[in-house]
Formats: sequence, structure tokens, C-alpha cells
Amino acid sequence: RRKYVPRAFAPGVADFFAEHPRCALWAKPGMGKSVLTLSHLEVCYNVMGETEPTLVLAPLRVARDGWAHESSKWEHLAGFDVVPVVGDAATRIAALKVDAPVYTTNYEQLPWLVEHWGDRWPYRTVVADEATKLKGFRLRQGTNRARALGKVAHTRIKRFVELTGTPSPNGLADLWGQIWFVDGGKRLGRTF
Repeated sequence: RRKYVPRAFAPGVADFFAEHPRCALWAKPGMGKSVLTLSHLEVCYNVMGETEPTLVLAPLRVARDGWAHESSKWEHLAGFDVVPVVGDAATRIAALKVDAPVYTTNYEQLPWLVEHWGDRWPYRTVVADEATKLKGFRLRQGTNRARALGKVAHTRIKRFVELTGTPSPNGLADLWGQIWFVDGGKRLGRTF
């Protein structure tokens, strides 16, 4: 494990995360979004006494390998386990039985995960890595994964953090679905 030396902007990001439970961090790849987020979550659990688990959504490879590797890389995150919930149904269910503060899964698993938990949805914090995957959300249509997350986004989730380096790759229309998960339509309107 390596000693984590935060970049100059890290304290500002930590303060922003603490003051804004529903927010987005848009920064170029390689700027440390993952370690900043894990560091904030570690403080929430180990200092502030948070007990509910966090769900990190990411593309498959990142959900399977990236977040767990990031957690295992830094001294200050020793013992702060990240459990990937990927693979076939039996493997995913087994992973959900492991006691950990952070679980990761790919966006394609969202419909299954929301159905699996139903009214027992345990994640009070959701981190959407590569949040542009949510751009297809619409209140009455859109992608299955974003609609599934939309069912719990403002009723069961108290902290929602979006991470991406390209928030609007194809123009401002791509932002509506992403921002809805942060504010429920306050900034860009209730409907697309």
C-alpha cells in the first residue's frame, strides 16, 4: 500500500462532498475521482459512523476490478473493503452476503439489483462512475438501467455522487438525465 498524498484541490472536493450530499464531480480522467470518493466514504463510515452500505455503479471492468484495486492501493483505505457484485446470479447473490461498506456493480445489473432488493433497498449512498451512462433516463421511457435506478433515486437514496470526465459529450441534452438523479428536476426541469 502507498501513502496517499492528496492533490491541491482535494480538500475543496472533500468539503464539497460533505456539504452537498447529492452532487457531481466532473474532472478529467486521472485526476483522482475514485480515491477522492473512497476517501470521503471512508470518513463517512469510520469517523461519522455511517452504517448503511454504498453502491458504486460503473462499467463492467471498472466495477469488477477498478474500485477494489483503488481501495487496496492506499494506506488510509486499509480495511475499507470494496466488494464487486458482478457475474452470474449466484455469484452476485454470494457477493451481496459479504459484509462490506462498499459494493460495486455494472449499470446493466441495475434492473436485477432493484428487483432483488425491492422495498429492502439497503444503499443510502450511490456513486455513479461514468455517470454519462445515466443520460438516457426519462421519467416515462429511456433505458432500463436508468429507469430501474430512478425508482429508488429520490425515495431510498440520500447521498448520490456522479463522477465523469465527459458530462455532455453530445451536447446539453445529455445532461438532463444525469442531473435529474442529483436534483430531481430542480435545475433542468421535471421532464426532458
